[in-house]
Amino acid sequence: MASKFIKTVLALLTFILTFINVIEAQNRSNAYRVDTFTPTSAPALELRTSGGSLEVIGHDENEIVIETYVRRGSRYLDTSDTDLSDFDLEIYQDGDLVRAEATREGSGFSILRMSRNISISFRAYVPVHTEVNGSTSGGSVSARNLMNDIDLRTSGGSVSVVNIHGNAVVRTSGGGITIEDFAGMIEARTSGGSISVDGLEGVGDLRTSGGSIRMDNIAAKLDARTSGGSIRANLLSLYDDVNLQTSGGSIRIDLNGATDFELNLRGNRVNTQLRNFSGEFENNRIVGKIGDGGPQISARTSGGSVSLNY
Repeated sequence: MASKFIKTVLALLTFILTFINVIEAQNRSNAYRVDTFTPTSAPALELRTSGGSLEVIGHDENEIVIETYVRRGSRYLDTSDTDLSDFDLEIYQDGDLVRAEATREGSGFSILRMSRNISISFRAYVPVHTEVNGSTSGGSVSARNLMNDIDLRTSGGSVSVVNIHGNAVVRTSGGGITIEDFAGMIEARTSGGSISVDGLEGVGDLRTSGGSIRMDNIAAKLDARTSGGSIRANLLSLYDDVNLQTSGGSIRIDLNGATDFELNLRGNRVNTQLRNFSGEFENNRIVGKIGDGGPQISARTSGGSVSLNY
């Protein structure tokens, strides 16, 4: 029975991987063009578009491959469908830098331009140590499997960074931010969505004015603030200060394994079971230290409660 079950699972995994490969092949087959460059020992990538998404994926190959996707609505276009006469499309290498940029020519209102409804997106496969800089005003941005600094910005979509080792700046005014398996220093800003983190080592500076912040598996110096939602933090360790602030929701902190730290907790109500504590405590305020003190957990809310479990 067990052997049959294992064979079934392996067959299912094989099917899933095959399906994923087929989807990847279909995606590349939809590309308007594909450009390949041989980078230097210090490769850098810059992507710019005003109407589509950006995706950067680290791989083990010593080449940068840029796939350009052109869509009208939900339909992919090829070179026989359109000549992109409304766009200035440049994809080239200049020393250490590979750049892909799509900008719409002209400005102002145009019925013809609206009727075409064309967007240009880029997907790039790069060596894992590539430095990445990308921006778009009309779609999502994402990066994964990289070991260098990244800067990703969008005013009209979500941001996702996965398996990044380096420093990062990510910003959006129109969507949420997802961070997974990040090691380094990250600055994340959104005014229109939530922030979700699963796995962060180093330093995190996270801010949103329009959503909640949820953080799991955190071992970092942390500053997380929102004016429009709740905050939840699951801290694996506490080796530096943690500052959490919201004016529109509650704060919940789960701390594993720490025995010596300081507390500055303020809210409509503060919920915790104090052990080995010295300091001052009231229903809405706790200031003092656990054990011998150390890094400080500061949590403040004017619109909810603060809960600490340690």
